[in-house]
Amino acid sequence: MVPVYRYAVSYAHGRDEAWVARFLDELRRRLETTDGPRFQRLVPPPLPPGGRDGPDDGREGTYGIETADIVLALCSPAYFNEGPAQHDWAILALRRSLGQARTGVPPQTALPLVWEPVDRRLPGPVATADLFAADQLPEYRSLGLALMTMQAPRYRAALDRVLDAIADRMRAMAEAATPAPELDDRFAGEAPDALSAEDAAFSEQFRKEVAPVLPATAVPRTLNIPVPFSIPGPVSIPGPVTDRMTNGSFGLDGGTDGGTDGSADGSTAPPEHVLAAELLPELGRRILLVGPPGAGHSTELARLAGRALDDTAPGRARPGRAPWGCRIPFVLSARSGALPRLDGMVPMLAPLAAPQEPAGWAARQLRSGRAFLAVDDLDAVPVSNRSAVWEWLLHLLRTHPQAPCVIATNGTGVPWDRLGDTFRVAGLGPLTPDGVRTLLDSLVATASGDRQARTALLRRFDSDPLLLGVAGRPAAAAALLRAAGGPGRPDPEPVPRHRLLRAGVSAGWRRTREETAGPSSASPPVPGLGSTGQVPDSVLRAASGLLAVAALGLDSSRIPLRTALGALRDPGASDAASPERLLAALADRAGVVFRPGPDTVAFPSPEVRTFLAAHHLAHAPGADADELLVRHPSAELGELLTQLRTAEADTDTPRSVLATPGGPPRRLSAGSPPPRPAVRRAAVRSSAELRALLRADTAVAELRCTGPVDGLAEFLPRLPGLRSLVLADDHSLTALPELSGCRSLRAVRVLRCPNLRELTALDSSTVMFLDIDPWPDRPVPAGLRRAPWLSRVDLATGGGPGGRAANGAGADEAGAAGAGAAGATDGVSREGEVVELPEVRIRSRLRG
Repeated sequence: MVPVYRYAVSYAHGRDEAWVARFLDELRRRLETTDGPRFQRLVPPPLPPGGRDGPDDGREGTYGIETADIVLALCSPAYFNEGPAQHDWAILALRRSLGQARTGVPPQTALPLVWEPVDRRLPGPVATADLFAADQLPEYRSLGLALMTMQAPRYRAALDRVLDAIADRMRAMAEAATPAPELDDRFAGEAPDALSAEDAAFSEQFRKEVAPVLPATAVPRTLNIPVPFSIPGPVSIPGPVTDRMTNGSFGLDGGTDGGTDGSADGSTAPPEHVLAAELLPELGRRILLVGPPGAGHSTELARLAGRALDDTAPGRARPGRAPWGCRIPFVLSARSGALPRLDGMVPMLAPLAAPQEPAGWAARQLRSGRAFLAVDDLDAVPVSNRSAVWEWLLHLLRTHPQAPCVIATNGTGVPWDRLGDTFRVAGLGPLTPDGVRTLLDSLVATASGDRQARTALLRRFDSDPLLLGVAGRPAAAAALLRAAGGPGRPDPEPVPRHRLLRAGVSAGWRRTREETAGPSSASPPVPGLGSTGQVPDSVLRAASGLLAVAALGLDSSRIPLRTALGALRDPGASDAASPERLLAALADRAGVVFRPGPDTVAFPSPEVRTFLAAHHLAHAPGADADELLVRHPSAELGELLTQLRTAEADTDTPRSVLATPGGPPRRLSAGSPPPRPAVRRAAVRSSAELRALLRADTAVAELRCTGPVDGLAEFLPRLPGLRSLVLADDHSLTALPELSGCRSLRAVRVLRCPNLRELTALDSSTVMFLDIDPWPDRPVPAGLRRAPWLSRVDLATGGGPGGRAANGAGADEAGAAGAGAAGATDGVSREGEVVELPEVRIRSRLRG
């Protein structure tokens, strides 16, 4: 009786299913066509009607892994990161240990195969069982079975050899005398993790490599948390704070306090509590840190990472100090336009430790909750790729539910409807006056800044609350320090107040390259966009002012989304950018607003809103500032508006321009003139017709002059865009006209001008192609070699006296008929004189 052995296949389900099926089908045919033991693959039973859809009927690992005689493991990066490798190899290692304990000989059940090349070090159990790859072809080790199966016609010979070797290896494993014991579900669920045996040692190596990269700061920060959220433990909570870094309530439980009502449309900020930033992990395991650019999110994420790395340092162990109890921080930046894959996190964060990383280490740390994710710079991802980045990030969090995650964003592009109740929304509060002072002290100490500028700036903060409010963001405070201490600025002369405010407000502005005012002539213009496909800076300046003016009547810096979109919608401009796109650009590039919730827009602070409104009223034409001041009385707004008008009257300040931080105001480039009319060909027979062509200011690519035309040397340089010149039927033409002023001229053709002798005008021209038809029976002028641009000369001769070349009426037809029989003499004249030209072709016409 022929024995039958059962085998299972462990691979990453949902990836390359069709190619896995094709590979297994070819392997099955080879196992069935040879003599010896029979093999049967263990497959899950079909689902009943209405059953749960999914691989292996809801099992965590591979079906049949507990009882199979042989297990084929199709190894790939996805197999170790997303596949059932951790579960399956735990059972395989347990079966191996039990078999060795019973018989003294370790059974060999697993057969690892290279499905896709794995550029990481294989974990211990997989490396021990991998006795097959070393003896195989280089194509198998470098390409993998997946690519060889996909391109089977190309790699047929190598694939056949590998399949035969796999079949032989399976027969040898089946005939071994020490089978592995089978496990039931109870023992399979208690199998210890085998792939994580080397993870602890590499974790320490990773912590040592990643530690010096992360910055640190001593500036204390606070979080703004809505009142209904309960903080576990004995935490001191101050009273509610409004009109500051306000946050949406998406994902937060409950409503508002009984004594304070939050507006349903978002026009009034909900009550908030101030919480120390060190207690951020107490909010939950999934946090959305929302705020404008420059608020210090990157620094706060680096602080979290530093706390995780310092938790168990030798001699400094503090139990419970690490955020969420995680010792491994993965601080990911999307500034390059995407986030790294799981197997690319270590090369990005600790490249020196990457060669020693066990395959699937990052995924195992996230799956076990020993590592947390800190995602930054999502706002720098292009809009076209942002949804894909969010999709990958949410999929990663779904597959690793135990991994804490903090996402820093300005709120644009966030899929609010997909976050669920697990995310908590919070925001960094503005810097306190003491925090601003500490930050400026640290900037002066680390960057050798101007201490006198810092002292003067702090003195102005004491008497100017508007300037202090603008400095609430760390980036704005740094911009104010640079603007106050510019190079070469005399000490007695203070920087004007409006320039400091302009520098602080525009600190987060990400400007595009040189702005183009007119659309490109090569492609149709895109409505509301510049040549780069982005909203021009001038449009963003006007939009920020309109939005700030629309928010003057609100009680806080929050604006309902519907109100914001209505303020940015211009019904009279059909070519304007959409309000949604303007709002996203104001958050991503200008940095003057952010989205704290799905239905809310907010300014970084009321002071920023006040400056933008005053700047718009002072510079925008047609803005009725006096009426707005009567409707929305504000002493700060009126005073700032007066200062801006006075500064514009005293100096030549450009209108509607937010100055570049630390530099002078920038003017917009002038608009392109309207394109001139153009024709491809034009024909003239007299100088009067040529003057009429010049008066029309028409660009002509090819000009044909028939008969005598006077004044060519004067008129040709004034003809724009001239590329080709044709001179025809002029028996009085003895020399080419002066062509040195025709800088765009490339080709000259002379037809039926038998008296042409002088070609010296080519010496100072840009002509590259010369065609003379007919050319008299005389040598090629040796002076043509002095023409710097001339690369080809075509001369058509008449074939002897009395030939058709002398007859002007039939010269073209004869040249066309005799072109096939023309003889070419390159670089040699008719008298044997060598002429140094790139190419001279002499075409002789046929007689008759």
